[in-house]
Amino acid sequence: MQFTPDSSIQEERLLLVEKMSADEILTKVTGREEVDLYLHMHNRHQIIYILSGTLHIEVEGVNHFVTDHHLVWIPAGLSHRLPSNNRQISLLTSYFYAEKVRNDRFAAYQTDEMLARNLKFISQQGSVIRREKPEIFTFSMSFLCMLPLVCRKASFPTQPFIIAHDNRLLPVLEYIKANLGKDLSIENVASHFGFSVRNLTRLFTNSGIRFVHYLNYQRVVRAIEILTDNVMNIEQTAYEVGFNSPNSFSRVFRQITGESPSKYIWH
Repeated sequence: MQFTPDSSIQEERLLLVEKMSADEILTKVTGREEVDLYLHMHNRHQIIYILSGTLHIEVEGVNHFVTDHHLVWIPAGLSHRLPSNNRQISLLTSYFYAEKVRNDRFAAYQTDEMLARNLKFISQQGSVIRREKPEIFTFSMSFLCMLPLVCRKASFPTQPFIIAHDNRLLPVLEYIKANLGKDLSIENVASHFGFSVRNLTRLFTNSGIRFVHYLNYQRVVRAIEILTDNVMNIEQTAYEVGFNSPNSFSRVFRQITGESPSKYIWH
């Protein structure tokens, strides 16, 4: 099923952000909706806390994959796109202006209960204007600006997707992503594109990519999206993304994420 987000609502949000004063912090919470925000930039720093679901963040040609309870820092003036393959996700997003920030580059962070509580407290205020709520404004601004110092950078599931150094490899990578449920041995993929196994292996190696690692990584990413949509159980998901058994799926899943698939099922 194809979901088409309401682009007019998203455009209204971006216009609202551009019109914000420097003495305002704006926080929006999306309520279980589909997200696919086109490439854009704005003049405010942006913090996204993923309440539920998963999100892809495309920044400077790199696609980062972020799951729930992680936090994303997007500095002002940075072009980014926010697509999601989940049917519905929920995000807490804050926009604010600061002349100096602790981090002027894109980053994804782990969070804990204390950080999440403070973010939710700020979100309950909606728009915080300095002259109307000076104490809350000072607290909120200090807290948001300090996040890059107090949060730990995340590893998986926020590591960037691999970028191929050879254009001949790009359609191969896209084919793998689009056909995860098929038998994707390197022999079959090479035959599909008219490569010898040796030549295709060389293309992967020259781009610093291992075929099996890329395949497993994409399968695990898609599995997380399926599990967070809560439409299949673990066994069904394992077969859907191309594993031969739930046991091999769970083993590879834990190797890549450090966690079990059950963590991503909503109860």
